[in-house]
Amino acid sequence: MLQRIALLLLFAPLWLRSASAPVFQTEPQIELSLSRDFGYSSGTGRIQGTFSLRVSGPETLTRVIFLIDGKQIGEDTQAPYRLQFNTDAYELGVHTMQAVGYTLNGVELRSKEQRREFVSSEEGWQAAGKIAIPILIFAGGAVLLTTLLPLILGRGKKGSLPLGAPRNYGTAGGTICPKCSRPFGMHLFGLNLLVGKLDRCPHCGRWNIVRRVSPQELRAAELRELENQSGPTATTGMSEADRLRKDLEDSRYQDIQE
Repeated sequence: MLQRIALLLLFAPLWLRSASAPVFQTEPQIELSLSRDFGYSSGTGRIQGTFSLRVSGPETLTRVIFLIDGKQIGEDTQAPYRLQFNTDAYELGVHTMQAVGYTLNGVELRSKEQRREFVSSEEGWQAAGKIAIPILIFAGGAVLLTTLLPLILGRGKKGSLPLGAPRNYGTAGGTICPKCSRPFGMHLFGLNLLVGKLDRCPHCGRWNIVRRVSPQELRAAELRELENQSGPTATTGMSEADRLRKDLEDSRYQDIQE
């Protein structure tokens, strides 16, 4: 019992001191971020062009000063706190960026420093070109392939099926030519556009923007081929002038297909 009382008397001053010590509440810090507006960024700290410094912090934040290499380059007094700058206004090399904020009660808050290497515009354009040129070459090759390949594969295939015969339209599906109203299978390498696919009709040889249609619509178009052949477009009962005009029209389509 005496030992417990002695321990209490020994540690009592320490407990009283810790209980009476003031509790300090630290203000939240501010965060500084860098974003590219126009220019080059390597992803490894090398930048060139126009960039923006942005700061986020507590609701009590009222003013932010932006620094490069410890020198003030501007300030912002309204959220969102932001300042735009261009690297060409500074010497080439490594630079340090930081922000200092002030709250309503006058507390100063500092962000962590950020280091970036400012490079020349020539170096920035050269690095961007190394990325953009292969992409442009690939895109141009894809456009050329989708334009020429259907034309090459479509040669010599006209008239392989009789009018009105059911046919296989392939994995890309079938469509109906808006010019000659005949159905055909869409080419896999047709150029895809927002409103449809640019494709070439193997019957009349014309290029059109077409969309995939249902099997029912395709079959109806196949039957219309027979109706057109045996209906009003047949040569029976035509005058000599009308027959000659039709022959000329048919020969024109044949020349285009061949």
